[in-house]
Amino acid sequence: MRLDRDPSIIRMAYELKVDLAEGAVRGIIRYCRDKIRAWIREEGGGALDAAGIEGIVRRKLGLVIEEVWTDSDLDELIARYVRVGEPVFATLKVELDAQTFAALLERVSGRTPADRYVAVVDCRGDKAYRRFFSRWHEIAHLLTLTRQIELPFFRCRADQSATESLMDAIAGELGFPDEVIKPRLEEEHRRTGRLTFAGVERVRQETCPEASFQSMLNACVVRWPRPILLLEAGMGVKKAERDAMESSQLALVQRTVPQAVLRVLVAISNEAARKSRFRVDKNMAVPVESLVHRIFAGSESSTNGEFEGAEDLALWRHSDGAAVGSGAVSIHARHVGARVVALLQR
Repeated sequence: MRLDRDPSIIRMAYELKVDLAEGAVRGIIRYCRDKIRAWIREEGGGALDAAGIEGIVRRKLGLVIEEVWTDSDLDELIARYVRVGEPVFATLKVELDAQTFAALLERVSGRTPADRYVAVVDCRGDKAYRRFFSRWHEIAHLLTLTRQIELPFFRCRADQSATESLMDAIAGELGFPDEVIKPRLEEEHRRTGRLTFAGVERVRQETCPEASFQSMLNACVVRWPRPILLLEAGMGVKKAERDAMESSQLALVQRTVPQAVLRVLVAISNEAARKSRFRVDKNMAVPVESLVHRIFAGSESSTNGEFEGAEDLALWRHSDGAAVGSGAVSIHARHVGARVVALLQR
């Protein structure tokens, strides 16, 4: 994993004194999970839903989460905190721009152990669909805090730093606790034997209705007990072609624009898939014979917007022509905007 080799992630792992046997990223995620489980035990354990677990974590961290849904909400929040001696909150008017989902600030005036930190989550417009994920992204920053740092943190789509990517990975796992999600997935597995979009929605409604469908889909895929892949296919070019285009633009050299083809833009697998070497790689061209390609091309019909089928994994090939594997796989897919979202299962 690329993040495992990043110096900033390795340094964080050493500062947190985590076991690196399974890699820095998995070690840090395990560290955070163990910390949360210890807090739950301190609180008496018992049956908890996702909201209850988040509440315990926020209390232990001394974190208050403020959500702003309108411009007037933001104005009121800024005025409220500035009035009690927190002038840094005035910067939120500028910092919460179109690309920024949330800000994490440390209070300096009149704080108590219960409200040392404030995470301001921007839910205005389209940002609302990332509301749940944004909360846990900021929680992840506090869970991995190892030394005096400068706040606020800003969560930006444009920020591709290794640390921010790691916070996304932590949020994606801990925001959906195994104790809550896995029992429901086991029910789905007994019910149908495979993961479906309808099943994901049932899990979302019953465990964490505040979460977006996409984030719950990702969480269900990585926890599914059988080998499974989640793919998002859309038009794109090879990485080498994209790099060449960017290089030619910088050098002001005229080059032929490569032709985009249907490619795997997102590829997520679970542990069972990785252990069985069941894979389809990111940026791989989608074979024209595949159901995924036919859905994208509009040559498949559906009454409810969902598609079912089966094919041989040998259809999927690397650029050198070698197949990624063989054997029958089932496909459950949707056409969403300019992409096809598909679940491939053994």
